Amino acid sequence: MRYRISRIALLVVVAGCASTPNLDFYTLDMSSSGKTKVGLNLEVDRFTVSEKLDRTQILIQYTPTRIDYYAHERWAMSVGDMVEQKLAVEFGPAVDGRRTLIVSGRVIAFEQVDSSSGPQALARLEIAIREGGAKRFETPLLEKTYEASLAADDNSVDAVVRALSEAIEDIAAEIAADATGL
Repeated sequence: MRYRISRIALLVVVAGCASTPNLDFYTLDMSSSGKTKVGLNLEVDRFTVSEKLDRTQILIQYTPTRIDYYAHERWAMSVGDMVEQKLAVEFGPAVDGRRTLIVSGRVIAFEQVDSSSGPQALARLEIAIREGGAKRFETPLLEKTYEASLAADDNSVDAVVRALSEAIEDIAAEIAADATGL
C-alpha cells in the first residue's frame, strides 16, 4: 500500500513538471538610439503604470473593446521600470553646470495593437516635468501626454518589442525638445 501511494505521488509530481510551459522573457533595447538631443539634464523619476499594464504578461489589444495577454511571453521587469530605464538612457548622463529638470509620469499604454495592416506597437505616457529639486506635489512646468505608434516589422513578439523600444525613443526625443523650451 505504501509503495502504491509513493508511486502515485511521484506520477503527480512528474506530470506537474511536464506540463510547465516554457516562458520567454523580453525587455526593451537599453542602448541609446542617439535620437534625443538634450541641452539640459533630464533626470527620470518614478513611473507608475495603468492597471492593465501592472503585470508581467505582454498586452495585446485585439479590438477597441477586447484585450488579452500573450500566454508564454513576459516582460523581464515591470513596464514602469523599463520605461524609466529606457528614458534615462535616451536622456544620457547628467552634465555639471546644466539646468536639471525632473521627468516623471504614468504609462497608460504599452502594448501590441492588432490592425488590418498587421501588429502595431503603441506607447502612451502621461509626463510631468518639474524643476530640479521640486517635490512631486508641486505644480509641474509641463504636463503632457505623449504617444507613439509604430508598425512591427513582422507578426512576432520580438518585432513588437523592438517597435515599442523605438516608440519610447521617439517619445524621449519629443520630451527633450519640449523640456528645452521651458
